[in-house]
Amino acid sequence: MRPSSSPSAARRWLPVLLVLYALLFVITGSWFLRKYLGPVTWDQVLFHLQHGGLDYSDPRMLSRAWRYLGGTLLLSLLLLAVLRCSGRRGCLALWGLLGLGAAASVAATVKDPCLPGDGDYLAQHYVDPSVLKLKAAAPPAQRPDILLVFIESLDEAYTRPRDASQAPLPRLSRWHEAHQTFGALRNLSGASWTVGGLFTALCGVPLQPVGLMSRQSFEYSQQFFDQGRCLTDLLAAQGWDISFYGGASLQFAGKGRFLANHQVGRQFGREQWQARGVAVPAEGWGLLDSALSEQAWADMNRPRRDDEPRMHILLTVNTHGPAGSEDPGCAPPRADGSDVAASVLMADALRCTDRMIEQLARRFTEQADGRPKVVWIMGDHLAPQQLLAERLSPSADGARTVFHVLARFDGRGRELSAPDAQRQFSHVDVLPTLAEAAGLSWAPQPHRLGLGVSLLAPGAPATLVERDGFATADGRLACHSPLFAKLWGGDAVGD
Repeated sequence: MRPSSSPSAARRWLPVLLVLYALLFVITGSWFLRKYLGPVTWDQVLFHLQHGGLDYSDPRMLSRAWRYLGGTLLLSLLLLAVLRCSGRRGCLALWGLLGLGAAASVAATVKDPCLPGDGDYLAQHYVDPSVLKLKAAAPPAQRPDILLVFIESLDEAYTRPRDASQAPLPRLSRWHEAHQTFGALRNLSGASWTVGGLFTALCGVPLQPVGLMSRQSFEYSQQFFDQGRCLTDLLAAQGWDISFYGGASLQFAGKGRFLANHQVGRQFGREQWQARGVAVPAEGWGLLDSALSEQAWADMNRPRRDDEPRMHILLTVNTHGPAGSEDPGCAPPRADGSDVAASVLMADALRCTDRMIEQLARRFTEQADGRPKVVWIMGDHLAPQQLLAERLSPSADGARTVFHVLARFDGRGRELSAPDAQRQFSHVDVLPTLAEAAGLSWAPQPHRLGLGVSLLAPGAPATLVERDGFATADGRLACHSPLFAKLWGGDAVGD
């Protein structure tokens, strides 16, 4: 093909440039995801497209993304020049390589865990909290305060260092040993990113995208499980005042909409801290954990009524991938963090979060106010890539599990016992477990809410992953569920 510089020739080659850019965007975009986030699911990709907020993510991540986009454009222009100077066979070979490269890159990056079966698996096992009769065992003044902490990407393996002198979580590991754990908390595909992990733990069902490809996609994006009830809805109905403290923006991936739609009356994220005059770093996901925990503790101690139990939900940011954040509240920042290995940065981030969250939990439980206390600390999800794997001992079965620990105290500060068991469970079991820890009971299906079963239930009734196996339960729950769509948007689903 002979090059031409006429305006008509330029217009003729513009569609070719656009197709080249699209193919290269698929290749470089999926490469970007693999490098900085690891493999992802289709649900994760579609959900973030549906609910947006990507412009509120870490500015460093956005800067990297723009560089990838610029590089993709330059490469597209280079390949266009090659095509214009190549013969027919050369052009066909290049298009074939690009097509194969795009397909291979997507296959290596995005997985579809759906395991089709008969009917709506979620509907077959879902216990709708809205049709149950719930009641609190104690009067309002004696209902426990609850501290629920989601630590970004916290792997249970961090409690098993090969060398105790290099323990990533020395303080929380002691909590892990001293208080109640329930065995292996497995990470469902629908709980494999931050909002998915929060939602699945609080609402008892894995998060799915709804309506993105339909004519009602805008309407769906304005909703967030509007017809479903979550732990915060149940506790608010029984008098709990609920607050959320996060370092990142509430605008990201629909997080603020979810909290507002489910009775979380007080919400704090990046913008809310800035409005209060708190200095938030310009880079990173938002308010770092040393300052976040202090701001949360100050707000947790605001004046209150004697008959007002409180629930405090906190989501950390320091250990967010790909390598965590340096927190000057824990140690002076290095002169040039870019020269530090990612594993070193993550180890520092873990130690900082470990110290700040253990301190917050200890402060919370040591309040001598006569009110019972419940503390549940867990990872929001597992990171696709474990940076410190070489420093950690693997689990007995080789499966990665999410960090979790429960501590309960009566009004005199005495710790309450819990079943000593090694269970297989998932995020969906957190909802009924915390509901029972808060003193709620219900009928006609006691101990079960959403897809979960309370780990405090007598007789240890089987969880979904114990009964069907993790692979089967995860695969079936990853498939489209008409019931989930109905719970998301109600009557609009049938249109």
